Amino acid sequence: MNTSLRRVVRAIAALSLPWLLLLYGGLHAAETVTIMATWGGAEEAGFREVLDAFTAKTGIPHAYEGNRDVHIVLKTRIAGGNSPDVAIIPQFGVIVELARERAIVPLNAGGSDPILPAEVLKANYGPGFIRLGTIDGRFYALIVKANSKSTIWYKPPSFKTLGVEPPDTWRELLAISEAYLQRGKTPFAIGGKDGWPLTDWFENIYVRVAGPEMYQKLFATHQVKWTDPTVVEAMQRFREIVHPEIKLAGGAEGTLSTGFIDAFNSVLRPNAAAEMYYEGGFMSAFARQNFPKLVGGRDYAFFPFPAINPTWGKPVVVGGDLAIVFRDTPEIRAFMRFMAGKEANTIWATAKKGAVVSPNKQVPLEVYSPLIRLEAAQLTQAEAFVFDGSDLAPSALGRDALFTALQEFVESPDDLRSILENLEKVAARSY
Repeated sequence: MNTSLRRVVRAIAALSLPWLLLLYGGLHAAETVTIMATWGGAEEAGFREVLDAFTAKTGIPHAYEGNRDVHIVLKTRIAGGNSPDVAIIPQFGVIVELARERAIVPLNAGGSDPILPAEVLKANYGPGFIRLGTIDGRFYALIVKANSKSTIWYKPPSFKTLGVEPPDTWRELLAISEAYLQRGKTPFAIGGKDGWPLTDWFENIYVRVAGPEMYQKLFATHQVKWTDPTVVEAMQRFREIVHPEIKLAGGAEGTLSTGFIDAFNSVLRPNAAAEMYYEGGFMSAFARQNFPKLVGGRDYAFFPFPAINPTWGKPVVVGGDLAIVFRDTPEIRAFMRFMAGKEANTIWATAKKGAVVSPNKQVPLEVYSPLIRLEAAQLTQAEAFVFDGSDLAPSALGRDALFTALQEFVESPDDLRSILENLEKVAARSY
């Protein structure tokens, strides 16, 4: 396509998507937009409903490639000059690296005609999500799929029998834990075999101990060391959950040999091994799949991760997937604007398979089931939130070293000092 024609296409793309269809149908065969993400199975099916709607509306073809190791594959593809047009990945630390290497295109670049105009972003996303995608003053990453990771699952009938209400503070959560122990019941199950559920526990505790700014400095920039007093305090709070090990289903050994789904199942099965389970809102999908006779909101539900320091309240830790682009074409612009709008996000939130909780504030809460509606409200109405810390950090720290360190902590909490010193050594060479 010559330069003049591209300028015409960009001008029409800025007006509305249907105009693109008219232009391409009359003057030009649209280029295929290639998208790479992590999803397969039901997750892919839900996303394909969005992709098919995009093509039906604009006439622009698409090609989707799913790969669980997309962040690894991307580096190879970039080095070979064969990157996709759009990649959707959960590792924000990788996105920061790509932005600083100038491998991806800022979505707010382009003067008066950026890929995603400011008014489109403000109309569809809260300021926190816009800040999340901003790196060194430029907006690079659009969050398209999100989950709250600040949810603790419990069984309302169990709480009723115990005579307690969902806790608002950390002290109240610990009191419930002690009440269960006195009744001969185990308070918590944790799927520590996978590693990342332990990092999620720590992230929620740390942001409530030290606040969002310190959280960013710890995970994103390493301006806070892992031996810092705030980290020590957060780990001591975490110790109140995992020690003594009678608080955990299977003790320390059972925790470290149990995956996150099996741990959740152990709370919901008839002869429950524990009464509460911390993990993100996405666990409701496993509850529906594995226990179809149970009713969400009645037999199982969640409460927000409780406050620790009143100064910080209850920031929401978010896990999600962010879209980045590697080049700027009219077709890619049309795709990104579609992905940022109400229509695409409502389709995805109501997909027959693989429906998601949308971070887009234009999606009506009424489209969700009552339990999912609570999570969607938590995401779109949160006053403060941070992104999953292990995904903010370089993978050598946030995944490998931190996974192992927290597993060691569950097994030997008295070794906290050496565990944090080893983490700091990894962090010092990773940023």
